[in-house]
Amino acid sequence: MMRLDTDGLTAFNLTLEGCWRSFYAALFLLPLYFLYLLNLPVPKGVSVGRFWLIEAINYPLIWTLWPLMAFYVCRGAGVPDRYTTYITVHNWSQVLLLGGQLLIILLAFAVDPAGPGGSLLFLTWLAVLTAETLIVRATLGVPWPQAIMIEGLAFVVALLLGAAKQYVMTGGG
Repeated sequence: MMRLDTDGLTAFNLTLEGCWRSFYAALFLLPLYFLYLLNLPVPKGVSVGRFWLIEAINYPLIWTLWPLMAFYVCRGAGVPDRYTTYITVHNWSQVLLLGGQLLIILLAFAVDPAGPGGSLLFLTWLAVLTAETLIVRATLGVPWPQAIMIEGLAFVVALLLGAAKQYVMTGGG
């Protein structure tokens, strides 16, 4: 898929049932995400219980908000018939993309307990955004500018969800 070889799509179950099953990727990544959270400092003034409750609510939102929005994005882009293909590949690709990103961050925490540097995070995000844009292009068959805009929207949604999580966690302060 990363080489834009659409023959790679045949490795996925692209039926509606396969689309629903692709959400199992969230379960595969949950232990790694849990390890990641264990390395994060609880924000000052936030109880440990509040931190874990908000993270427990946030994780399912991470996995469902964009797929729900993508349904309407695909319709607006004129490719509603490609939605299940996109979500199936998008979700399963997260095992490698998000999993790889979390592993890099965890290894960085092991080297420097203060946390990974900004340049490492930037390069990791850039690689993930590039891969996800390639997936949008290959699965939806849209032109490059449209693929970049769709992935840009997905990125903004993720940033807004993260900002909302921080706002709720810190009580709006």
